[in-house]
Amino acid sequence: EDHDIQGRGISVSADNANQIYCIDCHEIEDIHEDSRINAHIDNLACQTCHVPYGAVDEATKMYWDWSTAGNDDIEENVHEYLKIKGSFIYEENFGPEYAWFNGNVERYLLGDEIDPSQVTNFNPPQGDINDPNAMIWPFKVHRGSQIYDTIYNYFLQPKTVGEGGYWTEFDWDLALELGSEVAGLPYSGEYGFAETEMYWTLSHMVQPSEHALQCNDCHGENGRMDWEALGYYGDPIRWGGRGSD
Repeated sequence: EDHDIQGRGISVSADNANQIYCIDCHEIEDIHEDSRINAHIDNLACQTCHVPYGAVDEATKMYWDWSTAGNDDIEENVHEYLKIKGSFIYEENFGPEYAWFNGNVERYLLGDEIDPSQVTNFNPPQGDINDPNAMIWPFKVHRGSQIYDTIYNYFLQPKTVGEGGYWTEFDWDLALELGSEVAGLPYSGEYGFAETEMYWTLSHMVQPSEHALQCNDCHGENGRMDWEALGYYGDPIRWGGRGSD
């Protein structure tokens, strides 16, 4: 109503209000003919099996390195390098990464201190194996290298467009001074680049049952799930699911 379209992306939203789910349209009861598959629906988002790969039709940006921007010696290519933005890595038909997700995320906020020796996750999904509201979801994880203040240890917002902007002058120091004035963050005059990552839930390119994941895709010898990272002792088909003694 009133053009209030349902759905939220966790790259921009920290909560799950106004969300829309597969089961809002598809009946949850006995949704699969095989009861063994139905036994998964309390633990797996529909997308986990029905979005087996991301960027099936066209490649998507998976990595963005700002530190190489401004280099006239690198040939420009929209999918590999742009002087104003740096270097990119695109992938197509990529396998998702999996994590527990209860619909909420934490959020890196402007000015939060970082450990530049570690990857900063801008929006870690919340939930774990012990959270009854969490399910395993498929994610695209967008990674990058972004500019930060090496004295204050927080990410900076450079001015990119307009007078004095980086895309005009290709001067990081000037762009950071101007951007910090707008952002209200002190800039020490010293900068570097630190690794970052951001999670995106996968809900596009939903596949019909014949192209969805099959049992061996997860439970086979070379299955795609890292069960221990998800909190299991091992493959739950052998060790039991969450809540098992």
